Amino acid sequence: MSLKNEDFEVLIVDDDDMTVFLHDVHVKETQFHPAPKSFYNGNDVVDYLKTYYNVKKQYCILLDINMPILSGWEVMDAIIENGMDKNIAVIVLTSSINTADKIKSEQYDMVIDYVEKPLSEQRLLELKSEEKFKAFYTE
Repeated sequence: MSLKNEDFEVLIVDDDDMTVFLHDVHVKETQFHPAPKSFYNGNDVVDYLKTYYNVKKQYCILLDINMPILSGWEVMDAIIENGMDKNIAVIVLTSSINTADKIKSEQYDMVIDYVEKPLSEQRLLELKSEEKFKAFYTE
């Protein structure tokens, strides 16, 4: 399956350089997206969305929760406050083993998965066939 629709963006948000690099490689190698955009703090991704958000596009955000400046929770709150949550799917990526974080993530409708870092290539391949994303890929 390869990407057939340009109305789809993948945004990687994590304060750890190595994690961003690894997820960028996985996203490209699985052909989940040829050119994911990377952000190293939550504030930068919120600014990006405020500037370039397009209601006709679908966004998938690979989002770390524990970050300085703006946490993943604050990023999702900003997305909701700015009315951008209808076409954004979030995969929470965390190193936290705190069950309270998983429970909290379930409070956000945009969260489609809660994954311990790193996100595997296998999980990305599975996501390509899920209802929310399969329209963007050809067989």
